[in-house]
Amino acid sequence: MYKFFSNKKIDNYFLIDEETKKHLKVIRIKSADFLINYKNEFYLCNLVDNNKALIQKKLDINNELDYEIIVAIPLIKQNNFEIALQKATELGATQIIPYISKFTDSSNLNLKNKYERFQKIILEACQQSFRNKIPILKEIHTFEQIINLDIKNKILAYENKKENPIAKSLEDTLLIVGPEGGFSELEISLAKQKNVNIVSLTKTILRAETAIIYMLSKIN
Repeated sequence: MYKFFSNKKIDNYFLIDEETKKHLKVIRIKSADFLINYKNEFYLCNLVDNNKALIQKKLDINNELDYEIIVAIPLIKQNNFEIALQKATELGATQIIPYISKFTDSSNLNLKNKYERFQKIILEACQQSFRNKIPILKEIHTFEQIINLDIKNKILAYENKKENPIAKSLEDTLLIVGPEGGFSELEISLAKQKNVNIVSLTKTILRAETAIIYMLSKIN
């Protein structure tokens, strides 16, 4: 069943935005039912005209975890960054924080001008994966800001760490993956001082977007 988001409700109707209208036209929904997510809750609806969806009933659906998962993603090549955004959303991230570290490629700094596109990718991933909540895409942080976030369970994936696998978590968690050049020794030292748990993932070195998938699947 198709799923869409709406932030406009009048009486027993949701107002359909232009983007959703285009999608409905492409899939040719007329009398078929579909779901609308409004304020993190799902409603069974059908289309009554091009601008309105009639609410049939509210559904008791909650596909969210009971704790926060914040994912820190370095500024990497745009295509890879977008994959990381999509997969982090599909796998339950509640916040996504882009960040800059010592080995960030300066050519990737133009990603800060792509927020509207990134928000669209996150929204589409939410619709596909049946999320109740849209993850918050935060402003760009520095590595130091990331490790100083007020979260007790902080986990950083490091290719030079031996025999310390990632474990399942049932509490608010910050996951940190590194850029193409990895982390500097100073960054790892600073992370340890902030009680960040340094873990190994696999025997091979993973791309940032692959590491995100691996870490989220392990802690969920």
